[in-house]
Amino acid sequence: MLALQERPPLLWPEYAIASPKDFYELIDFHSPKYVRALFSHNHESGKKIFLLGNRKSGKVTDLKAFKRKTTRYVQGVLNSKSEAVNNYYSPNEFYSWPRAINLAIFRANWIDIDITEKVDASKVRELEHDLIEKVIKILQKNKIPPFTGYVCSGSGGIHLYWIYAPVDAFQINKKLWKAIADILIESLQSIRALWCIDTTASKRAYGNLRIPGSVHGRTGLQARFFGGGPKYQFEELLNYLNLESLRDSLRLEKELRVVRLPNEPKSNRPKQQTQRRYGHNIKDWWLKCINTLQIHFRKQGKVPKGKRDKTAFILFVALQHLNKDTAFEKLVKINDELIGFSLEELDGLTKTAKSTFYKYKKETLAEYLEDLLDYRPEYLCTKPKVKLSSDEIKQRQKKAAKDTATKKRQSTQELVESVYKELLNDTGKKPTQRQVAERAGLGLRTVKRYWFCQVEMPEFPNQRKV
Repeated sequence: MLALQERPPLLWPEYAIASPKDFYELIDFHSPKYVRALFSHNHESGKKIFLLGNRKSGKVTDLKAFKRKTTRYVQGVLNSKSEAVNNYYSPNEFYSWPRAINLAIFRANWIDIDITEKVDASKVRELEHDLIEKVIKILQKNKIPPFTGYVCSGSGGIHLYWIYAPVDAFQINKKLWKAIADILIESLQSIRALWCIDTTASKRAYGNLRIPGSVHGRTGLQARFFGGGPKYQFEELLNYLNLESLRDSLRLEKELRVVRLPNEPKSNRPKQQTQRRYGHNIKDWWLKCINTLQIHFRKQGKVPKGKRDKTAFILFVALQHLNKDTAFEKLVKINDELIGFSLEELDGLTKTAKSTFYKYKKETLAEYLEDLLDYRPEYLCTKPKVKLSSDEIKQRQKKAAKDTATKKRQSTQELVESVYKELLNDTGKKPTQRQVAERAGLGLRTVKRYWFCQVEMPEFPNQRKV
């Protein structure tokens, strides 16, 4: 473990049971700046993940509505039907759908300590009390700053929280968040026997933890919150864990990666080509999509956070429609100019699109771009269909029938005329109606119908029996 420097020791508080509302206020549960996930295996809709917070979508929900729809029969101490069973949430926030690449804000670090054996519900609270006493002694010995509070999960395990004022999930802060998690996990490695640290859950910044006040599906016990510890600043927690040097080195590394290019004389710059006109095939349709996105975000200077992942994804899909071999290479160039992901993040974001060839309906793509651009591109707007009255339909059908008949008569007349001229040139004699019919592949009656039509050719002989 990273050796912690000698610092004035922090006084450990007396933790006491508190209302779930106190926990919600500490972590701004109900009022995230962006969105956080609500998760349950037994939601009545069959879906598992719901979003809580600010999102331009009908998919957002609130905690009360979510709890009401996660009802099931629970044995253990309840032995009855209950709401809010097996409810989880994400302590950190996201720009949109909860996944690592969409992380927007860090609000806490945590340690998830699980029980290794199933314990009878009547013994759970006693075990939780024993565990927290051991945990506090170990953390005090290793000079770890006190946790803000802890949640007893209802099965014998606990979740320790170090909550701080929200910080942006920049790349540097992501690495620092993981460094904090590593130190906290390593400091508690001596916990053995009945308990173990879930290292995966404790290191997953986009993971979910049990909601205080919700019911454990096996024991029927509520997840309880115990508070009393300090709420930190992120920098303050870094200082207590001696991570200042790592923070400074990461910042310096970022500055060194910035390459300042010399100003290129305007005279050497190639002249901009005039914007090409688009055709009606699929490739031109996707090309217009690529150009629309680039023009829009160049005017803004860059793609704003919260829209970067969706922009990169749809650009990659569009570029693949043009050329699969060069799609990622071209996306990297656009990313360097406008988006700003690392190569690793960009590769992970486009992983599914590399194996799946996505096709979008016009309306679906229009909605996608509207979410990114805040307007719907004109070329993707569907013209509203005008419903005609029955009289208008009949008039149009009548006109179409007349136009078709006129065109057919004209083409037949031209055929008869051309065949007549051919036979006249071939034989030097005026052909008969039967000869024209046989050469043209028409019926004799059809030829007779057009025999006396005034056409631009040698005058037809008087009709005679054939």
